[in-house]
Amino acid sequence: MERVVFADSWQSIFVEFGLSSFDDLFRFSGGKQINKNNKRDVNLLSFDIAAESKVFFIKRFHRPHFKDMLFTLRNFGRFVSQARAEWENTKLLFCNDIETYRPVCYGEQTRFGLESKSFIITEKLQGHALTDFVGQKWQFLKNEQKEKIIVGLAHFVRRIHNLNVSLPDLYLWHIFIKENPGLGEWEFAVIDLHRMARNVTNQNQQIRNLGALDHSMLDKYFDDTIRRLFIESYAGRDWPGGVTKLAAKVKKRSRAISARRNQKQY
Repeated sequence: MERVVFADSWQSIFVEFGLSSFDDLFRFSGGKQINKNNKRDVNLLSFDIAAESKVFFIKRFHRPHFKDMLFTLRNFGRFVSQARAEWENTKLLFCNDIETYRPVCYGEQTRFGLESKSFIITEKLQGHALTDFVGQKWQFLKNEQKEKIIVGLAHFVRRIHNLNVSLPDLYLWHIFIKENPGLGEWEFAVIDLHRMARNVTNQNQQIRNLGALDHSMLDKYFDDTIRRLFIESYAGRDWPGGVTKLAAKVKKRSRAISARRNQKQY
């Protein structure tokens, strides 16, 4: 069984480019590949729509692990495709004023109720991947600017966790940053949501998220002072056990991740 679901008025627009069925979209060979492993790939697509170039990302999921299927069962109470899980997760975040990428459509192919393959198409986010921003601009920022960004990031992550949401892939390269010139503030968005877990009240899962984030924070940009500010801003005054214990647990988790995988440079 195959199905494709579009958001808003996107269906008529994609039909104009000859892309309507599951096979049309899943097998579309245009665009530039930017990421690939044996289970999924991501391509950048660009179309001229109403005299404007629009950029999209298509993420394709191939032959998911059974553990990934069980993960969706725990999250949604039924088996759903990886693409639909990501689609539904974007809706949950948007309903709670957490910015993420705007979904255009998703498609899924199932056999006997289980996912065979699927895809999701999203609009390109405004702003910059936080790793690109840090790599290009961090050294030129004043300390007050760095502190404002790190505090804003900490509050953003805490808002996500307050929804009882866990993001195992909470790395800097999955966070986008954009300046709001009118307010003089920084806005954040999170991507890569297919492993997002709902109804998570276990603080250990939140600490694992924070450990992943700490692992992705390179020492040449983030010293102990800025890391401590992040933890203090995240914890606020209501974290059970206090900031020092939280910082120690996050660092322990970060070291465990670093012991089995190299830090991504940016």
